[in-house]
Amino acid sequence: MFKCSFVPLVLLLACAIPVAAAAPQCSAGVSRATRTTLDNGKLFSSCAVDATGVRFDVDSLLDALNLPERDFLLFCRSSGCTDPVETLLLAIPTNCLITYHGSARNLSEEVSTLHHECAKVAGAADKTDEEFVYRYFLD
Repeated sequence: MFKCSFVPLVLLLACAIPVAAAAPQCSAGVSRATRTTLDNGKLFSSCAVDATGVRFDVDSLLDALNLPERDFLLFCRSSGCTDPVETLLLAIPTNCLITYHGSARNLSEEVSTLHHECAKVAGAADKTDEEFVYRYFLD
């Protein structure tokens, strides 16, 4: 017959529980300010209009990660978009969770991920642009 041991099951469950669950909730004021900035669709949909003339189809900052590659690059190259990201990154505490769209999340980590993706994409594009200039105009 089939024997079941509860020890492996308990160990599996203990490993599956996210470490973030132990982090405290951020204060109500910090949470509200962070959610308000993240969900400022008006800001993040139009943050590159002055520099590029392009509007983005986003309702929140985190929607930017789902933009098509070209639009994400435009987003990341526009200081009108990246300045609020950097400000938000500095304002969100790293040691607490914020309830966002129904679950407690480490929004500092999520905004940091977006910031790093922007830096990576923009850096790669800048390098490509630089190589193009050297290859076709400076040789």
